[in-house]
Amino acid sequence: MKRLLYWLYLLVKRQLKNPVIVAVLIAMPVAALIINHTASLKETEHVRVGIVLEDDDKIAAMTRDYLVNGDYSVQFYEAESKEKLEQDIMNKRVECGYVVGTDLKSKLDSGSYSDVIELIICKSDFVSSMTDEIFFSAMFKAYSPEVAVNYVNSVEKFQKHAEKAEEEIRKGYEEYISGNDTFRIDFKVIDDTQEAESQLEDKTGQFPLRALLMILVYISGLFGIVEYYLDKNSGTFITLPRMYRIAGKPVYAFISCVLFAVSAIITLAAAGQLKGASDILHMAVYVIAVTLFAWLVSMPVRSANAMISLIPVLLIACLVLCPVFVNITAYVPFTKYIRALLLPWYMLG
Repeated sequence: MKRLLYWLYLLVKRQLKNPVIVAVLIAMPVAALIINHTASLKETEHVRVGIVLEDDDKIAAMTRDYLVNGDYSVQFYEAESKEKLEQDIMNKRVECGYVVGTDLKSKLDSGSYSDVIELIICKSDFVSSMTDEIFFSAMFKAYSPEVAVNYVNSVEKFQKHAEKAEEEIRKGYEEYISGNDTFRIDFKVIDDTQEAESQLEDKTGQFPLRALLMILVYISGLFGIVEYYLDKNSGTFITLPRMYRIAGKPVYAFISCVLFAVSAIITLAAAGQLKGASDILHMAVYVIAVTLFAWLVSMPVRSANAMISLIPVLLIACLVLCPVFVNITAYVPFTKYIRALLLPWYMLG
């Protein structure tokens, strides 16, 4: 037993003497810690866009409220006056601004659109083209019920029930605008065996740290087999008993897995994504599963060069088929059967 433990100690020590491995193991949690605690890397300052209302018109006020209270890639705010807005734009404190003229609703109702909205801008045509879309979508959101109400009031069939019709239209628009249906996309996939539904999840801006770490641990186990074959070819096992030679493959894979798994746990903790004891337990089971998988793969693949050729294929398969950046099974359903053969999927599902 002492000899076995000493052998394991030597293998771990050998791994930690490799400067590349040590650099990767240390860099993972350090990078996560820096990113997690550096506000300048986590948050970017919003581009500011000013709004000035020349009166208290209902549609203008609703448009302003939608923009100021909305969650956009730019930050809208109500400026004190047109002169103050122009000054802020010239001093580059604000990117651009909109001045809403008087009687906006009346002008929209009558179709008189000239000089309704004034755009004040210094140089950035790109930003203004983007904010134009946001501004006018908010204005349409505020004015669209009036379009329907005006239509109802102009049709003779609705004259007897105009008040009730207007009430129902405004209620329907309110439910439509405040509801979530317009932001949800459901894909229904029907195959020969079952009917399945999948939903696209909004993960914009979220770096897939956990997924990449699970794939890294997976690949590290396979590289352990490569190291085993390299040591075997160099004659390292000649003086060792037969039992050590047989146990070499899973032991090499296991040690490599454990080192990267520990670094992955520390990285998740540094990034604030560790879910406590459950994550540690799942990682322990995952290490054993990867070790067994690497051992099974090594039976038909009996050389270091063959393993090195196989690893990029499995790496690409994990990145494409597992939900790292996109869930491809929503578009190509049969790939879920291939994905089931990849161990990282079970840590992400």
